[in-house]
Amino acid sequence: MSSPSAPNAAGPSQFAQIIMLARGYAPAVCLHVAAKLGIADLLAGGPKPVSELARLTQTNEDALYRCLRALASIDVFRETAPRTFADTQLSEALRDVTGSARDAVLFMADPMHMNIYGELMHTIKTGGTAFTKVTGMEPFEFFRQNADENKSFNNAMTSISRQFIQPVIEVYDFGEAGTLADVGGGHGALLAMVLGKHRGLHGIVFDLQHVAEGARPVIESLSLAPRCEIMGGDFFKFVPPADSYVMKSIIHDWDDTRAISILRNCASAMRGPNGKVILLEMLIGPSNEPSLAKWIDIEMLAMAGGRERTETEYADLLAKAGLRLARVVRTASPLAVIEALKA
Repeated sequence: MSSPSAPNAAGPSQFAQIIMLARGYAPAVCLHVAAKLGIADLLAGGPKPVSELARLTQTNEDALYRCLRALASIDVFRETAPRTFADTQLSEALRDVTGSARDAVLFMADPMHMNIYGELMHTIKTGGTAFTKVTGMEPFEFFRQNADENKSFNNAMTSISRQFIQPVIEVYDFGEAGTLADVGGGHGALLAMVLGKHRGLHGIVFDLQHVAEGARPVIESLSLAPRCEIMGGDFFKFVPPADSYVMKSIIHDWDDTRAISILRNCASAMRGPNGKVILLEMLIGPSNEPSLAKWIDIEMLAMAGGRERTETEYADLLAKAGLRLARVVRTASPLAVIEALKA
């Protein structure tokens, strides 16, 4: 009796697809180059030949052409005539304008970031973060000691806030009375947007002192200083008293023990029995469902030791901090509103 022949591991199309996935770093670094050089801004007025782009950016024409040609194959830029490129809807997101993804790309596709992902096997084998293996420090200590990287990180977070928060503002009512503390509020982008809509609300931007100071020019430029206080501190030790608390992409940075510590501090410092803890986080969906959250979860695994969570996991986490999940509000952005009350 003859043994059955071994099935092919993959046909040509599957082989090509998996090779494309294996080379996922190549689009990332090409995006970083294009963002760093400001190519999308140079094309804002219309198509330009690569010779002119190379002259304006002081780069090698042939090398730049090949980089842009590859990006055009995934709809970032378009080759409208031989060696001439124009912007697309995707490349418009790389422009150096408010609301673009440029700052996020400059941080996420930075060579240092790539070095950290190069040590992902360390994380998979040990559970320790690749970030700590590469830098010798936890992320926020590293950013505190490295001004350029700290600026890049905070610019990226502000960029993401501006894009992802507007859909939240449109569907969720933060109220018109009391004080809302933005814990881990960074440079104040989220709280500024909330206070801009809810005119009766007062706010506190609370973060590490060197981070929170970056919110001052933002708050002052929008004439929000009379309604917004800026405070420095460590949210593992305390949070300022407030009627309610909001945190965007903060709890996902931490393991359960440290996340519960932050949430418990909010529950303890909350004024009155009717306050809220409002988390703006991505939620892990069903198995096999395509999801940005599942890839950001790998970012948390490698970088910070945190994790993205399911709705059930957030309910359990809140309960351990003396809170209860009241409702989840889905939005048009990847962020959901997770509203919690005192248990």
